Amino acid sequence: MVMYLCVDLEMNLDPDWMYKRLDSDNYLRETFVEGVKEFITYTCEREYYKQSKLMNCPCIKCKLVPYKDVDTIRIHLYMHGFRPNYYCWSCHGEEYFEGTREGDESSSSGLDSNPYTNMIMDAFGPQFEGLNEEGFQNLEEEPHPEAKKFFDMLLNAQKPLYDGCKESLLSVASRVTNLKCEYNIPHRAVDGFTSLMRDICPDKSNMTDTFRATKKLLKGLELPHQKIDVCPNGCFLFWKDQSHLQKCPVCNEDRYKKRAKGKRVAKKQLIYFPVTPRLQRLYAVKATATEMRWHVENPREEGIMAHPCDGEAWKHFDNTYKEFAAEPRNVRLGLCTDGFSPFGNSGKSYSCWPVILTPYNLPPGLCMKRPFLFLSLIIPGPKSPKGKLDVYLQPLVEELKQLWNVGAMTYDVSKKQNFNMKAALVWTVSDFPAYGMLSGCSTAGRLACPYCMENTKSFTLKHGHKQTWFDCHRQFLPEDHVFRKNKSGFTKNKAEYSPPPPRFSGDELWERVSHLPKTIDHFKNVKGKTKDNKEARKDLALHCKRRRLHLHDDSGASSSKTKDKMPDAPFTLSKEKRDQEIEIP
Repeated sequence: MVMYLCVDLEMNLDPDWMYKRLDSDNYLRETFVEGVKEFITYTCEREYYKQSKLMNCPCIKCKLVPYKDVDTIRIHLYMHGFRPNYYCWSCHGEEYFEGTREGDESSSSGLDSNPYTNMIMDAFGPQFEGLNEEGFQNLEEEPHPEAKKFFDMLLNAQKPLYDGCKESLLSVASRVTNLKCEYNIPHRAVDGFTSLMRDICPDKSNMTDTFRATKKLLKGLELPHQKIDVCPNGCFLFWKDQSHLQKCPVCNEDRYKKRAKGKRVAKKQLIYFPVTPRLQRLYAVKATATEMRWHVENPREEGIMAHPCDGEAWKHFDNTYKEFAAEPRNVRLGLCTDGFSPFGNSGKSYSCWPVILTPYNLPPGLCMKRPFLFLSLIIPGPKSPKGKLDVYLQPLVEELKQLWNVGAMTYDVSKKQNFNMKAALVWTVSDFPAYGMLSGCSTAGRLACPYCMENTKSFTLKHGHKQTWFDCHRQFLPEDHVFRKNKSGFTKNKAEYSPPPPRFSGDELWERVSHLPKTIDHFKNVKGKTKDNKEARKDLALHCKRRRLHLHDDSGASSSKTKDKMPDAPFTLSKEKRDQEIEIP
């Protein structure tokens, strides 16, 4: 088990003490020794250590090996130092933040003892900082609706379920909702459980008797979302100025299902979750607000890429948009999308496409964790959107343009100041078909390569009748690379001397388009599914000297018919491994 320890960046020591181990004379710095002592003391106070009596060593060489002896870990840290960029550790893969320790100024309000109170403060933002339910009772006039909603939530967080109960009304509602979602419990079943709990509790309990009433208690904490009607064929959004239309202006398809009476129901709906409020909430919590500046404030090691901010693309973006890069709190986002079947292989065929945004300002240990993968769109099925993905992305694109051009006024609780938060979409993460859908570039046929385009060296296989890009990669190697003159490891009797195809800038690509209006089966060698067949082996013999993979006659001397045998490829799984479950991390 990996134990995560959050180093308190608000400690009296400079947070860089972890990576300033030795002085100019190669002696341990006094600040490092004191920091390790405080680190060990802090770790020993954690509940996990008290129960297991094990502490994982975070030094460079141990790689979080658990030890019972704390002194061993102390010596290892003195000898080897901490792992690179290891400001925050994880406990069994869960994220844990501690904004301050006991005695810090933020705990003076008395609210920090209740985690559900903290959750409300984080959700409603810093404009309510310092207020409590007593302040609500002493107000001279009725508060505005947003403030009243805040005070109601705060009251539920302090109100016990019944007299003498340690759980508050809000904590019970949160746990009931969490169990319902985690185990996919039907509404009626939750109604039965909540009704049972109400009957069990004393007469004057505050327990709700239905799941609907329980959800109302948490309504103030939910993030905003929009349901946008979509053309059943995916060619139009009934949105903004076109929200009143009854038929699709592109294909003339009806917007609503035909019903004799009752409320009209749209045939297809897109669910959109605005990303701006969630980015603002990252700065409403002190721990995450500090981590959002990690990409600028972290100590970097030359020659080591531990985070995208160490790469050339990030640095090129900073040099190109210097005004954006001057504010370290501006957010750099990555977009990811792919299709999946929510009903599995046993259910009906249905392809749903979630679109996820990730803030890459955060350190490596956090930016890819589940709490920071922001679901922004749920594109409905039952079919893949394919070339119409851009239609569904319209609300997100408009919000991203707003964040890039105008920004959103945000309060940074760690610095106690307002700033204009801007955001930029710096890249997308997807497989090759989804890449084609996001970029609008064709990823099929002879011109499928987005880099080579019309300069491609792909060709059609004689027997397989498919396009192949075999040996198209050597042109990208340095001119003096030994592989360029290799005539046996790649295409037979062919050396590669041509330069790589030209790389187009964004403006050049725009000029070129402005005039325009299954892998697992391959490894398992499933018959009819894999592309590694006899025709492919015949094509391989024509172009490559890999005799071990060529077809050979296995008919025997007594047989008059030729029987071609296909040797197993290096990537083909054995029968034993084929039957095992394949785990993808």
